[in-house]
Amino acid sequence: MHLIVGPPASGRTELLLEKARTALKARKRVWWLCLPHQRAYVYRRVAAEGAVLGLEVLSFQQAYYRLLAASYGLRPILTGPARVALVGEALQSESQSLPNPGEARLFARAVAEAKRYGVGPEQIPTPDPESRRFKRVFQRYEELKEAWGRWDYDDFRDAAVRLVEAANFEPPADLVLVDGFRELLPLALRFLEGLGRVSEVWVTLPEAPPGYRPHQVLSHTAGPPPRPQVYRAPNPVAEARWVLRSLKRDLAQGVAPVDLAVVAPESRLAALLSLADEYGVPLVDYTPRTAADTPEGRLLLDLLELPDYPTPTRLLAIPDLAPLGRAALDAGLAGLAPIQRLAQQMGLHAQLSAWLERLEPTGDLEAWARSLMDSIPEVRAGPRRDLLLERAKEAGRIAYGPDFRRWWAALLSETYEPVRPPGGVPLLTPTLASGVRFARLYLTYAVEGAYGAGEREDYFIPEEERLALEELYARIGLPRRFLGRDRLILHELATRAQSVTITYPEADQGGPLEPEAVLIPNPQQVPRIPAIPIGSRLELPQSAAYRPLSGPITLGSASVEDLRRYDECGFRFWAERLGGGLQQRQEPTGWRALVRELRALKRLNEARLEALSKRFPEAEDWLRAHQELLFSLHLGFTWPENALPHARVDAAVNRGGEYSFYTFAPPDTHDPGEFMQGRWGELWLAGYLLEHSPRQVKGVRLWVWPVLGSPLALHDRPITQITGPIRWRNEKVRAALERYRRGEVEPNPGFICLGCSVRDVCREGKVG
Repeated sequence: MHLIVGPPASGRTELLLEKARTALKARKRVWWLCLPHQRAYVYRRVAAEGAVLGLEVLSFQQAYYRLLAASYGLRPILTGPARVALVGEALQSESQSLPNPGEARLFARAVAEAKRYGVGPEQIPTPDPESRRFKRVFQRYEELKEAWGRWDYDDFRDAAVRLVEAANFEPPADLVLVDGFRELLPLALRFLEGLGRVSEVWVTLPEAPPGYRPHQVLSHTAGPPPRPQVYRAPNPVAEARWVLRSLKRDLAQGVAPVDLAVVAPESRLAALLSLADEYGVPLVDYTPRTAADTPEGRLLLDLLELPDYPTPTRLLAIPDLAPLGRAALDAGLAGLAPIQRLAQQMGLHAQLSAWLERLEPTGDLEAWARSLMDSIPEVRAGPRRDLLLERAKEAGRIAYGPDFRRWWAALLSETYEPVRPPGGVPLLTPTLASGVRFARLYLTYAVEGAYGAGEREDYFIPEEERLALEELYARIGLPRRFLGRDRLILHELATRAQSVTITYPEADQGGPLEPEAVLIPNPQQVPRIPAIPIGSRLELPQSAAYRPLSGPITLGSASVEDLRRYDECGFRFWAERLGGGLQQRQEPTGWRALVRELRALKRLNEARLEALSKRFPEAEDWLRAHQELLFSLHLGFTWPENALPHARVDAAVNRGGEYSFYTFAPPDTHDPGEFMQGRWGELWLAGYLLEHSPRQVKGVRLWVWPVLGSPLALHDRPITQITGPIRWRNEKVRAALERYRRGEVEPNPGFICLGCSVRDVCREGKVG
């Protein structure tokens, strides 16, 4: 094995590329071992001078599989999610109680770290009870895995190391090249040394591991790499917009998207992606996704988590409960008890209860899981059905009932999808930028603590029980966590392109931010972000925010309540009325559907009452209890007919010149005054009758009638004269009617914008 060391951007990769091209021209087989995300980059670099044959770019794991398959030494694989499930089973047998998925995930990570360094259960230090518990769980995990007859990822590596050290295998390639790693662990080096006995092996690293002498040491022979350009922005939004404008300029100048890149902390990726559409920049997220991030996985996860904590989004995943989900979204409700109360009000309690019962696993768990997936068309016909079912089988090894749902959901989040990003400008995390170079790179949000190795103390094995780096390559053990890798990572990021631009925000909503000292040693000398050509139409100086046309519009007929909504916001009223589509109105359900039926019937008789009772069985007792009053009412009463404006009330009756108006209300209404507050129609109509028909109308009574309840009187006595509240409503109706007749539809931004369904069309919505 030949070791080449040199700092980032010292020509290590170029040296290996020359060796690869020379070997390929000689018709030799070449293996190039690198990290999975570097695969396309290596192929692109090698093929830059023309097509090549005989090159395979592999990860270490793929190399292990290839060697073992050739020597018939493979076993079925224990995937990452299956490892978590098996560790959960080991925890259960150790403590005699079912662990939660988070605890199993913690132990699984610790098992993976130990095996990555060749440490077995018997070699785990046990200075405290938790480390002793981890050792027992580790031992039990190995026993269960052996009984299952499977290998985890680390077992494949161990078997491959034993195979190459025994030198009992055919050379997989004439030349093996290893590049793109910040460091190589002892077992990986042992594997490469074994390969080196039968094949030519070249390895590049920034620094030589302890105990290894480099064959060649590289430096910046052509001088140090170009210094990065560093700029400061006032805030993260200004920084992101400047970077996107810069990318758009670069693309317009002919730079290929694959030659550009943006590096950002993982927490900042979503913000950049959300702005990329505005600028028309094809920014592509390269971060790996799990099965829970796919459409079918997200739907399945919503169903599995619904019984524990119903939310509008989870309810919308079920067509039968979609009306309930929309109502919960409008009301801002979440949680089992509030959703159940809302379902009761809407008459959907039976459907909700049926689904909650259906989502509780019973009987054969695998059959239940198949049935649940088949109830979702996207999952039933989707390409991931077998993968999702495999996770269910793994969860079924240790959990039952509600715990099965939680474990299945947790394992979905552990199932990583193959990364096949479309073409575009790569948006990378620091890890994904490792080992890859570009023409231009933008390193964003370079503030203190944003980039680094994330070194932290382990939960199980304390730092004093771990080995220093020099000892790690001499004997088996776990390495210390605090090795000062941050500087190496930051230096690598600053050399990932021929032209690197580093930006950082001076402050965010939390206050001032400190720049990363390694990348920006002299922040006092850093200039502000320079002016760049406009990249978005919204940034044009003559381009004010979009304003809809506000010319006169014929609005048609209107009731008094229509005028009230029009007075709140003329634009919203017009947009919601425009074909009824902008508000995405849905058919009313529950008590609202019953009230709509009553209004449409005008008069109620025995036959119609019987039909209503069958259609709304939950209201049958209420209808029967009040049938005498209901039979006497004029339902859906409108007066004056064919006039502008007119008032509509749910029900009315004339008893010897005393009119009673009934307004149906939600079942949980207890205060009629609070319910009627802000309404115009009923009091306006009372005033209209008293003013225009004083001889026929002696008085008007107003009632609020909760569905499934009894009528509640708004006042103790009938209204017999025009009162202050009536005069106020008359004036409001008169003023609104004048503007209504003129066809004015101006927006009226304010607090009503919070619940506005056409805010995206208006573009003027605000709060306050």
